Amino acid sequence: MRRALRRAGDRTVLTDAGGAARTGAQLADRVARLAGALAGQGLAGRRIGLWYQNSIAAFEAFLAVEQIGATRLPVEPASTAPEARAIFDAGQADAVLADSRQAARLGGDVLIHDDQAPLLGPALAGERAVAADTPLVVYPRQVAGGQLFAVTTSYANWDAIMRVNCELYRRGWYGPGFGAGERLLTVQQLMHGTGMVASFPFLLMGLPQVVLPGFGADAVLDAVRRHQITATFTVPGMLTRLADRLGGAAADLPLRHTLYGGAPVPAEEIRRLRTILGQSLVQLYGRFEAGWPLAVLGVDEHTAILNGDDHLGTSCGRPIPQVDIRIAGVPGQPPGHGELQTRSPMVSPAFADPEGWCGLGDLAYRDSRGYLHLTGRLDGMINTGSYHVYPGQVEEVIASVPGVAAVRVTGEPDPVWGQAVTAYVIPDDPAAWSGLTQRLAAELSARLARYKIPKAIHKVTALP
Repeated sequence: MRRALRRAGDRTVLTDAGGAARTGAQLADRVARLAGALAGQGLAGRRIGLWYQNSIAAFEAFLAVEQIGATRLPVEPASTAPEARAIFDAGQADAVLADSRQAARLGGDVLIHDDQAPLLGPALAGERAVAADTPLVVYPRQVAGGQLFAVTTSYANWDAIMRVNCELYRRGWYGPGFGAGERLLTVQQLMHGTGMVASFPFLLMGLPQVVLPGFGADAVLDAVRRHQITATFTVPGMLTRLADRLGGAAADLPLRHTLYGGAPVPAEEIRRLRTILGQSLVQLYGRFEAGWPLAVLGVDEHTAILNGDDHLGTSCGRPIPQVDIRIAGVPGQPPGHGELQTRSPMVSPAFADPEGWCGLGDLAYRDSRGYLHLTGRLDGMINTGSYHVYPGQVEEVIASVPGVAAVRVTGEPDPVWGQAVTAYVIPDDPAAWSGLTQRLAAELSARLARYKIPKAIHKVTALP
């Protein structure tokens, strides 16, 4: 990455919503100086918590941790302060690095780095040798019972993911005509899929990008038009809101590579999005434990869906050539249906069997044309489109509220987000349900990020 930024030289590679910018050389220098400051505090090779909203400083923080051979433990910026602290504690972070806003929310001993309060020291000299299996990212899923459940991505895995995505762009898997004039919009938070498939690959290719602090339909459309954005990565709910904002007519946008992923989208909605947003749509399927992406539903497939291919509209795409795919039999599943498994250098070793195969927990089958179709989950994970929610963490919070006799949290079908977090609660006293729901709302809001809070809480006499 450092060599790529230096090759970019005086070309601008990052611009934020306020107009601040970094050339490749400037970004390389800032990252090296932040890396020097962190190394000076004895954090080389250690585990560093990161709590950032999208910004240029967030890029600098993520890259500086990488340059000192350390491990990133990022937290979703929408998390509550107690959630963030629980992740950093359970994840045994040696230090926490954040922007001023997040640091003020978290409190305690936090290192601050942003444009207003830069943490800069002598530039880190040379390059640090890091073992291939050293963890680069510990991506948190949930904290339950004081234990962190997370996906670990090694330096070798990350390198493979970067190489795969750069190759997919250049070979046209993400839409035809990819060239030197591309410009990316980073709008999804950097710690999620955009970092793997868009934001960091664009830096490696020396191509410019505009960074928004978060998603807003008007802000995204303004940035796309004003900066002549050609590529972006979103989740389906973001595309739905963009299409809603644009209305029913086809929009004249410069986008040529509109990547999205994270949840299934009904064929009818794909047709609506394709009609309004144009022929740049590309759906990606991936998993943090196995790599992003694993399969791609490309521009031609979206055109076929627009023209009535409903069966293709239920697919998550064709496997990319850089991965091996197989369907492992599962009791109770029809022939040809089973758990989707993959093998490639992107797979986290912690999730691989001795032969390198990674079970994804997704039930799937492969049709006669080679397209993958997902049919469910083995572990009950709730896929809300933007985020993955594990029921156990939500159940633990609800069960701690006095008046709850039993609880079960599941994912219910949702037309926009794929699944909605839904809770079924048996109260100790059914007559006191109103007061219990008020206590639940207060406790959930205090302890969980909004996306984890159930959209509906049902009073029941027996758990489903």
